[in-house]
Amino acid sequence: MRKPLRFWLVYGIAWLPYVASYVALFVSHLGRTFFEAIKGSIFNVLPAALLGIGVVAICQRLPWSPNRRYRLLAVHLVLASVYVALGMAAVPFLYAVDQKIEYGSWSYQREGLFQAGFFTGLLIYVTIAGVVYAVQTTERLRAQEARATRAESLQTRAELEALRAQLNPHFLFNTLHSLMALVRHDPQAAEDALEKLALLLRHTLMTMREGEDVALSEELDFIENYLALERLRLGDRLRIEKNIQPETVGCKLPPFTLQPLIENSIKHAIATQPQGGLLQITTERRNGLLCIRVFDDGPGAKPGDVEASNGFGLRVARQRLMTRYGDQASFYLETRPGKGFSVRMEIPVKG
Repeated sequence: MRKPLRFWLVYGIAWLPYVASYVALFVSHLGRTFFEAIKGSIFNVLPAALLGIGVVAICQRLPWSPNRRYRLLAVHLVLASVYVALGMAAVPFLYAVDQKIEYGSWSYQREGLFQAGFFTGLLIYVTIAGVVYAVQTTERLRAQEARATRAESLQTRAELEALRAQLNPHFLFNTLHSLMALVRHDPQAAEDALEKLALLLRHTLMTMREGEDVALSEELDFIENYLALERLRLGDRLRIEKNIQPETVGCKLPPFTLQPLIENSIKHAIATQPQGGLLQITTERRNGLLCIRVFDDGPGAKPGDVEASNGFGLRVARQRLMTRYGDQASFYLETRPGKGFSVRMEIPVKG
């Protein structure tokens, strides 16, 4: 059990009200002096407290498990009987020792009004065991939650790393190739494009380092620079329409949520067509959800074929939302041959 010093401090303090109740009983009902009441309280409480240390140790050695609860109950029934018997024997033993010291005579009497009776001892045993098992269960649940949180964090970071690894080679190669041609014909446009590329990479590195959700406005700025660089090689073949509801720009979402969807449309629907194509980005806030739709008017595909292949970007985008939001998020693909391709996602509003 972690933090043993704090546990034992709390364990010791927990017995003080029990001691105080005995003191009050001895003073108010039996007319004992305060010193005699303190001594009598110690004699009645100390055995139960010391034996309770053994109960704690046993519970630590025999952690609770639903799979073996009947075996544990049988073991604790035997141990509780031993605990009660020892406690009932220890109290009169302490009184006898005190009498021997004070009066020189030995008188061991097991019967007494204030001796720890059977039911009292059993109740104390059950209480100690219950508290120890409750602490064990709490620590186990916290450890499981910490492992789950760490696993989710590592998974999310791995997914972001994968997205960045995918973004860098393909996108950078195409962008640099376009910049090389642009430098010869339009140096000013090349300089502007380099600035956008620097902003894009800076955003990527900052997001990877911080690992926090970003506002939709920040994600859209990133996409704007991304699309501007894609236009270097696609030109007017890349047509863009945006319908951004003002109420959505402050909503939070995981970074790189839109980029793989847009990259998928450009790669499979626009760049492959001589005439290019239309890319639509729509956002709205409805019923506590941030709704985002990315649509292209490309050749589309059979839904079964998309589910079977399910490219890397779409797969990671779906997994990230399900990992982060569970059943609160949705991710839909809508496509048919000749009818374009649409991705619609809904996530809980954050921000």
